[in-house]
Order: sequence, then C-alpha cells, then structure tokens
Amino acid sequence: MWMRTTCGLLSLVLAAGTAMAQNRVVDWESAQVHPLELTPDGSRLLAVNTADQRLEVFSVAAADGGLTPLASIPVGIEPVSVRARGNAEAWVVNALSDNISVVDLTTLRVTRSVDVGDEPGDVVFAGNPQRAFVSIAEANQVKRYDPADLGAAPTVVALQGRRPRALALAPDGSRVYVAFFESGNATSVVDIPAVSNPAGPYAGQNPPPNSGAAFDPPQLPANGAAPRVAQIVRRTAAGQWLDGNNRNWSNLVGWNVLDHDVAVIATGSLAVSYADRLMTTVMALAVKPDGRVAAVGTEALNQVRFEPQVQSIFLRVQIGSFDPANVALTQVADLNPHLDYTVRRVPQDVREQSLGDPRGIVWHPADGRAFVSGMGSNNVIVTDASGARSARINVGQGPTGLALNASGSRLYVLNRFDATISRIDTAAQQELGRTAFFDPTPQAIREGRPLLYGTHTSSGLGQIACASCHVDAKSDFLAWDLGDPQGALKAVDLPCPPGQSCGVWHPMKGPMLTQSLQGIVNAGAMHWRGDRHDVAAFSPAFVGLQGRDTEPSAADMTKLQNFLALVAYPPNPNHAADGSLPASLAVTGGNGNPANGRNIFQNQPTLGGGPCTVCHALPLGTSNIVDNPQLPLAPQPMKAVQLRGLWDKLGWSRTSQTNLRGFGFNSDSEFDSLGALLQVGFNFGPPATAAQARRDVEAFLLTFDTETFATVGKQITFNGANNEDSALIARLNAYLAQSDAGSAGVVAHSATRGYVYATQAVMLSDRENAPTTPAALRAAASAAEPVTFTVVPGGAQYRMGVDRDGDGYFDRDERDNAARPDDAGSTPAGFCRADFNADHVLDATDLAAFTAAYDAGNVRANYDHSLSANGLPTITAADLAKYQSDYDAGCPAVDRLFAGTFE
Repeated sequence: MWMRTTCGLLSLVLAAGTAMAQNRVVDWESAQVHPLELTPDGSRLLAVNTADQRLEVFSVAAADGGLTPLASIPVGIEPVSVRARGNAEAWVVNALSDNISVVDLTTLRVTRSVDVGDEPGDVVFAGNPQRAFVSIAEANQVKRYDPADLGAAPTVVALQGRRPRALALAPDGSRVYVAFFESGNATSVVDIPAVSNPAGPYAGQNPPPNSGAAFDPPQLPANGAAPRVAQIVRRTAAGQWLDGNNRNWSNLVGWNVLDHDVAVIATGSLAVSYADRLMTTVMALAVKPDGRVAAVGTEALNQVRFEPQVQSIFLRVQIGSFDPANVALTQVADLNPHLDYTVRRVPQDVREQSLGDPRGIVWHPADGRAFVSGMGSNNVIVTDASGARSARINVGQGPTGLALNASGSRLYVLNRFDATISRIDTAAQQELGRTAFFDPTPQAIREGRPLLYGTHTSSGLGQIACASCHVDAKSDFLAWDLGDPQGALKAVDLPCPPGQSCGVWHPMKGPMLTQSLQGIVNAGAMHWRGDRHDVAAFSPAFVGLQGRDTEPSAADMTKLQNFLALVAYPPNPNHAADGSLPASLAVTGGNGNPANGRNIFQNQPTLGGGPCTVCHALPLGTSNIVDNPQLPLAPQPMKAVQLRGLWDKLGWSRTSQTNLRGFGFNSDSEFDSLGALLQVGFNFGPPATAAQARRDVEAFLLTFDTETFATVGKQITFNGANNEDSALIARLNAYLAQSDAGSAGVVAHSATRGYVYATQAVMLSDRENAPTTPAALRAAASAAEPVTFTVVPGGAQYRMGVDRDGDGYFDRDERDNAARPDDAGSTPAGFCRADFNADHVLDATDLAAFTAAYDAGNVRANYDHSLSANGLPTITAADLAKYQSDYDAGCPAVDRLFAGTFE
C-alpha cells in the first residue's frame, strides 16, 4: 500500500509540473444562441457546455424539476445551440466545427457529424415530412435538410440580412423565423469629400456642428482647427438620410441599406418576408402561444456625435414584436422602463434593476409573461410585449439560455460564466437552486469577463458595458463618433515614417468603426489612431462614455487585459480545406490569386519605395507605426492597423440598393471594398498588370492568417458503414499530417473513451500505457460505437482528448480508480504509471521498454506530456528522469487498474 500511494503522489507531482503546457484553453467567445432545451416529455434537460465542447444531459425530477447529471457527451468545437428532435435524439450546433452533432439520447453518444457551412447558429424542425432548418451565419443563409437523408444536398434559402443565428418556429410549424444578429440600424457614413461639399446641409463646413449651428459641448479654441471628418447618417422610415443634428444628406447618398431584423420563411414554399426596424443587434427570438413573434436585443444610437452627448445613453435594451400575418405592423418597447435617460447616473440599487445584454426569451404557455435573460446584468426579468416589468430574478453569472417546462411552472436558466443552471419557480418568481457542471475556463477569463460584460458595475444606468459595442469581444460593425470638442490634444508617441511629422492627435477624431477585441493585446498600440498604448489606457472610458462613478482599479484593468489576451480569431473561412491558400478567390472586379498577392505584399514596392510589409509587418499586419501623410483623405495621424478578420467586413457597396450593412473599410469606412482602398496611392506596376496585381493583393488580405489554424474544429465520424470511405480517410490523414507538422492537434472520442494523437501514428488512449493507432481506431468504429476525430488547437489536445480536468491523470484511469475526470481535486489513489508495457507487473522489462522508446525518440517516451510552443510532444532528459523516479518508487505486483476493466 505504501508503494502504491507513493507512486501515485509522485505521478501527481510530476504531472503538475507540465500541466500548463498540455492544457491550453482557446477562447473564441462564441455567442450561445439556443444553449438550453427540454426534451418534449420534460424528462431531460440538455445544455451545451461551450467551453468544454460537450453536451450536458440532466434528468429532470417529475416532482420538483430537480436536476441530476446523466452524461457529458463530447460534441464539436464551440457548441452554441441544442434542439431535441423527439425524446431520443438531439442536434447540437457547433459554431467553430461548422457542423451538427447528432446525439442518440438513449445510448448517449454522437452517431453522426453533419457538415453544414461556416458558422452555423441554430436549428429547428418543421414541415410534413419533417425537415431541419439550419441558420448559417457567415453565408447569410438558412439550409433545409432531410433528417432521413443527411447525405443529400440541402436546399439553400438566401437571406437579406447579416449573420442569421437564432431561429423560432410558428406554433403550427408553417413558418420559421430567423433573427439577424448583425441586422444593423440603417446607419452609414458620408465620406470626407462629401461632408466638405458645398451642396451638403452645412455648405461644406467640416467638421460640421452637432447642435443646430453650434458645437455641444463648445470647442476649445486652444486646440486649434479640428481635422476634417466623415459624418454618420441614418435612414428614416421615409427614406431620408439624416444626421444626429436632424440635417438631411440624402442628395449625397447614392446607396441604400436594408434594415431587416427577422426573416419569415414559409416552410412549404420557402418564400421569405421580413420584419424591419426593430433593433440593431437581434440576440434572441421566441414565439408567443398566440403566434406573435418577439425578438430581444439592443438598439444603438451611433448617429449621435461626441462622447459627452452619449455618455450612459448610447444604447437601449429592447423588445420588438410583430404579427406574422402583417410583418409591417411592429411594436418596439424598452425593456428598462425604469430609465428615462435624462440623467447619466442613478443610484446603484436602480442600476441593479436594469437588464443588460439580453440573450434569451421564452413565453409562458398560458399567462402572457415573457422571461428574458440578461447576460450582462446576471438576471432574468419578467415582462410582456409592451416592455412592462413585473419581476426581476437574480441568477448566476452570464445567463443566456432559457427553457420552460410544458406547464410553465419551472424555468431553467443556463448561467454561462459560472457554469451553472438555475431552477426557478415561476409562480413565486424566485430561484430554487443551481446545478453546476464542469468548466475548464481559466481563472483569467473568469476574472476578466465582468469588466467586459458586467452592465451593473460598468455603467451609470446599469444597462451598458464595453460589450455593448464590442459584442462578444468582437464588433457591432458600426461607426461611432466619440470625439470630444473639449478634450485634450495628445502628442503622437509612436514611431513615424521617415520624413514625416506625426504631430498630435486631436480630440475631435470623427467616426471610427468599432474594432474587434480579438487578438488586440498582442497587436501593439490600440485604437485606429494608436492613441491607447494598452488596455489600461481605456480606463477613462468607463466614466466618460459608460457613466461609471469611478474608473476601474489598475488591478481590474489588468484582469481585463489578461482576459482579452486569450480571445482569439476563428479560422479564416477563405482558406482551403487543408489550411493552404486557395488558388483563386472572388474579389472586387474579378478573381485574385492569394499566393501571388502575398508575394506582392511582401516584396513589391507599392508605396514610398517599399513593400506593404514596411507598415503592415507579418504575421499580424502591423508595424505599430503611425502614418500622417496630411492628405485630403488622410487628415490625421493613424496607426498602421492589423489585418486579421478583414473577410468579416464585406457587405457594403456605394452603388447598391440592397446593402446588408452601411460600413466598409478603413477607420471611418472611407472605402466600400478593399479593392477601392487599394486604388488610392498604391503603385502596383504598369497598367497592363496593375489591375490583376491589385486583385491578387485583395485576395491575400481576405485570406489573411489568424491565430487559429484553418482546420481547427473539423470532424469526421466513423460509424462502421463509412470506415473505408476513401475521401474520409484522405481527410483524416491530412489532419494527422497537420498535427505532425505542429499546425493543430487531433483527438478522438467514442461513447466511452477518449484519445489524443501524439504524432508518429500513435493515438494515446485515456488509459495510460494503452496506445492504439488512428487506423485501428477507425477500423474498430461501428454503429454501436462510432468514433469521431476532431481537429483541435495545438497545445489543447491532451486536455480535450484524454485529460478533461487537466490534473495530469488520464480520464479512464480516473474512472477505473474511483476518481472523477471532471474534477482536478479528485485524483486516483494509488495509481501508478510506470507499468510501461501494461503487463500488470512492474519489472525490468518496463524500464527496458521505456528506455528503448526514449532512445528511439518514440512519442510514447513523452512521459511528462510536455508540448513545444507549436503543440508537438517534446522528448527530453526530463522524461527519462521522471520515469526513472516513478519506476524506482515501485508499484504493486498486480496493479488493480488493469484488473477486469477492459471494455
């Protein structure tokens, strides 16, 4: 017993020393859409565990609705929605895997992975015969599938709206409703030359006033002349383009921007109609029992200029509803009726009544009440279509999904940020208890999220936070003019190009597009102008813009920065399936070759005698320098901005009458396309070749690398019938080769076991010293025991494949030894790893086998599971020393780990 215990302690100590190297957690901050669902009979509650890439299944007690954990099923990467298709099957929508995991709720295993397209959001089932409708955010589509023949091509419904996500179903199944997450608010931008045009409403005055003929607040004379700027305008219901000063710019706007918020799809004919002008960001959707459709989200007032004017009040939280029989008749109401927005701060107890960042809505089946969750306010409010408030229920942190039982007596709330589910008595309107589930989210993310999302602690009225514009740590894709006529000049303190004088940053900066927070910490100075050196420099915005009483402490701003440092861009969807650049990509005016574009970008002099990389150094696309050419279209100092995520800014054209958004490229949306931007000031060679060179560079920019490899998230499920499918085998081999190269990791799961690809054609199982191969694992898959291979970020493969809680003990070893694989504090007593040949006896043959593996550089000798910076196993003298230590400590003659526990 002593030897057994000592060996277990040594294994724990040795594994702990390398745990951080193998337990990476990548945070994409994917928005949960419909993350909670009751089965039709009410016996099970299904919850997506986005951080752990699993579906949590709970049994529901008939008497009081209490929850008991049943299973935790690995699905795809970034599960955001789950829907029950009857009582025996669930469909899980995986946003980063671009697929749906079909889960058998009887056997509690994934039976199929269905690729559906880039960034799916939700799924509902409707029609006779039944069909599955899946929202595809990146393509602005809904796809209709036949669940009985998932190999058949889906029917595609093209939509006129940005980023369709949440879905809802008419009570009779005749219609599917689709919410456009980035629906916008019909705002756009008039560029600098147009604002300076004497035909404009201010006769060419630039910058124009914002309060009649004056500036409010007044300009400080000591600041000197402000730079010329663009102007944000908003289209009214009558079709006029007005600014925040109620001046008409229509004669200078030659395009239109649609403002569709919810699409209505007839499930039979697939005819589409739209409900408009409900709100800017549509976050959740639900249908009343009488058929009325209601959406909740936020409304941005970005047409109003200057930070002092919008302090605390730049955004409202709204409910918008309509009768599907007449989508033009809409009703919009504020979900914070206790706020009148005439003051910029209210007492804290009033702020705590506010709802912020709404992410879920459900309707009571009988009494007309709506329950709405506030992810930023940590509460659920009880309201109706008019916005009248009847109750407020405090729950856990980051509530998103809601599920109501058939009688309406029990409401379940998924609290994303603390990984719990609240159970609420709807009659008493109070929380009865919380049930926790495992969450691997690092402490840095847990501590930093309240600084980004928390509305009660971040604002003067309790309804806004940083994430009001930086939605899900990304962007609202709007422009805001947050200058201040009474602000201070700031000397440019970043490097300038040779021969330039970068001067000062003026406080009247004009419209600036909201930048994503993904990858911001590692990309140098921040803001379009580079006038913020780090996250801490944004502390004044908590007071000046959001209305908070005081600035956050330095410690709190460090927590925010540590959190944002972990938020990553997803894979670039324009990359080829193997992660390479495509041979051709559609761009402005034709097609471009990204590889040729990369060569031009890096090597051809295009501006000032140097290539693009002088200002936009790879890999991020910025050299962290400020450019101040003092040209008519570039009147103030601007940082050379990083270039990731440009593919997500498409969708605006100055000549289109059906734009889905009103903003494009550059700080003030000066250009509607990258092609237009590349026309100005750049030399791409002789006219005969310049046009194609420009298209090639545009293609390269739209395929710009992110920190997430292109195939991360991809999955293949083998189920016996397809084990020898040559196309699937070729895909799997390509994924394994990418892992061998250190581009990504590969894991696999069956219903009961987990595996990690350790390179060299070795799959380590979740039981130490019981390896297999990818080919053997694939060949063993069957209908009763399917096996799903998943590409994961490098450095995360051990945690995601075989060591869920990152405690250094593999998951099956923990189960075999009465420990929990989802609790790092629960470890297997007496466990010993040194029986290297798995013959249940520790002797010289084990030492010889390990030494031989070590000498040969076999990946099995990576005893401490340490990984290099690019996620490859490292075999060093430390592995040999650690194994020798475990071996010398000894193990029992017969290790109970192996006795009678093989499947």
